[in-house]
Amino acid sequence: MEAEAGNVNLQPGGVYRLLPAVLPVLLIAIGYIDPGKWVVTIEGGARFGFDLVIPMLLFNFAAILCQYLSARIGIVTGKDLAQICCDEYEKTTRIFLGVQAELSMIVLDLTMVLGVAHGINLLFGIDLSTSVFFAALDAVLFLVFASLLDHCRASLLCMYAAGFVLLSYVSGVLIGQPEISLTMAGMLTKLSGESAFALMSLLGASIMPHNFYLHSSIVQ
Repeated sequence: MEAEAGNVNLQPGGVYRLLPAVLPVLLIAIGYIDPGKWVVTIEGGARFGFDLVIPMLLFNFAAILCQYLSARIGIVTGKDLAQICCDEYEKTTRIFLGVQAELSMIVLDLTMVLGVAHGINLLFGIDLSTSVFFAALDAVLFLVFASLLDHCRASLLCMYAAGFVLLSYVSGVLIGQPEISLTMAGMLTKLSGESAFALMSLLGASIMPHNFYLHSSIVQ
């Protein structure tokens, strides 16, 4: 009986010990599941086929490496990336890094708003200007609603939203059943003036500096 009681007491502890490792991963993953990145990826695939597959894979691997390093430096040093930069760099460099992180967040929010507006335009036939207004209003209301919740519930809300988006995407792929004819010849990168813009968009959507600061902070 005592052994059974001990096992029962250990089970919740095991679950709670996993949460600190799982929650940061889910929160960081939310940054990569956004409508703006999907719009860039879908447009690049529709216009250039598999020409940009290899660069996109390289960008994703580079993002994984950077996220791993940011998490590792936070765990080893006990400081987040912003604190380390504050200790190691002079004032001018710190200002430059801060502006870079702010611009990264602004551009990410802008791509998310434009991605949602594009989806509203396609689904409901509303003109693009009105769709942008509704998308921006939705972003503001979501932040206001999330600020009324505590940290745990706000994190759960973000994870539920990301899960819904991911489920919708998988359902769309399964229902649509696109025909994929993939060959090594079709995967060779063929860059042109037009594809360069899509390539830069994929790079910006994959490597996001503000996510590195966030990851190094929440793993502690």
